[in-house]
Amino acid sequence: MNTRARWTIGILVALVIGLAVGLIVVAGDDSNDSDTSSTSLDSTPATVPQTTVRTTTQGTISTTTNQSGGTPVPGGTTAPGGSGGL
Repeated sequence: MNTRARWTIGILVALVIGLAVGLIVVAGDDSNDSDTSSTSLDSTPATVPQTTVRTTTQGTISTTTNQSGGTPVPGGTTAPGGSGGL
């Protein structure tokens, strides 16, 4: 038996085994499980006053153009001499 036939048979056997395991898992799944819990509610409704709070904030970001090109991070610092890195 040549090598290609052995590989083909091996792959087919692995697929059949995988499908069988999947079928067992699906068949064993009991989707009719119902984990329900009941709670009793009071007959008097509770009312909660509804309030709305709106706030607005406004900020200013100033940027300066770097002489070597690009824009630096606002509030960032640079090393002396213009060289830096991360």
